[in-house]
Amino acid sequence: MSDPIPENDRPEETRVSRRSFVKMGAVGVAVGAASLAFGCSPAADGSNAMGKPDKESLKGDCSSVPVDNAGNEVKEASSVADATNVAVDIEKPNVELTYDIVDSHLHYTDFLERTDGFPSLVKAMDAAGVSQSVIFGMGIVKQWDESLDKAPQYYLSNDSRCYYYSATDFIVAEDLLAQPEATRKRFFPFACGINGNDRFSADHLRRLLKLYPNFWCGIGELMSRHDDLTALTYGEPPHIDHPAFLEIFDLAAQESLPVLVHHNITAQNSEEILYLHELEEALAHNRDCKIIWAHVGISRRVEIQNLPRIADDLLANNENLWIDISWVVYDYYFLDKFPNQYHDGNTLDDWVALIEKYPDRFMLGTDKVGHWATYPAETVKYYPLLDKLSPVAARKLCRDNILAVIKTYE
Repeated sequence: MSDPIPENDRPEETRVSRRSFVKMGAVGVAVGAASLAFGCSPAADGSNAMGKPDKESLKGDCSSVPVDNAGNEVKEASSVADATNVAVDIEKPNVELTYDIVDSHLHYTDFLERTDGFPSLVKAMDAAGVSQSVIFGMGIVKQWDESLDKAPQYYLSNDSRCYYYSATDFIVAEDLLAQPEATRKRFFPFACGINGNDRFSADHLRRLLKLYPNFWCGIGELMSRHDDLTALTYGEPPHIDHPAFLEIFDLAAQESLPVLVHHNITAQNSEEILYLHELEEALAHNRDCKIIWAHVGISRRVEIQNLPRIADDLLANNENLWIDISWVVYDYYFLDKFPNQYHDGNTLDDWVALIEKYPDRFMLGTDKVGHWATYPAETVKYYPLLDKLSPVAARKLCRDNILAVIKTYE
């Protein structure tokens, strides 16, 4: 038998679209691909009898209820990710829901690229009063070394390496596009599966923009100076003023995509500010690029004085900077719940004053990672802060600011 004709050499009308192939995968890739590839059966996604997509099927986020290759609705779309098949017990919040929140920071997958999936996430969001959310995968995954019998569950499970995982973006895209339209409209996907030290990273993002047109709403969360996590990766730890990062910022400005970056301003257990100048250089590189600074530059065991003043100076000098309040910065620096009783010199009222000074520049995120049981608690923990803010500032923090920064499509 002769070799099959290469995909790119086939007549356009006989090629199988990416979305058609994925949809067929839920019910049997082999049979569906064989029939579509040779133009002998009708497609189920609005394409003609020869498999050529119509105008609607060429748009990015265009599918409605997923269908199989016979045109039947798929009631339970299969997940590309390693999704749990059991119902997730969502813990109910302990307060009355009084705020409508758009989550600015949410990982669909964990450090093993596992997830509870979109149906459970929607239930958790409903229980938390979250109407919409930014969503992205996990751009760095944990390696399971051959010398270890027990699989790691988290990037800090052991001292084995972590590595960059670009497939996380495809997992998010395919799982989201397989959801019903009402679910898809609640999420704003960001692309994150790149190595910040790789000068090819911008090219990878360009390919994603072509593969999923009118789909991506931003870039991130990209990792820079992320203490243990980036220290466990191979090669030089990424830093936000690296030439590869600067090329990403140029692409983001060109495409009107915000960039969410985790960039610690110092090392663990050091009160000396070591990496702030890298953020300042990144902000100055391209003023048309909107940079969202995750966690105000803080992660575990990063303990410094006067963080509100540092944030104030940065916001005053950089109109292209936004700040994402998520993860441990709220517990440690806003509520003074440092694990080791460290005292940073500021109170919740200091942060309230800073947000009121720059009401258009802050946003709120949960930073949950692939699993949703405690999602409502991670959301309503911000109520003490929101209750102290003016109604206008609270609404901007909850939803308006992130909606103003992301790219949206008609």
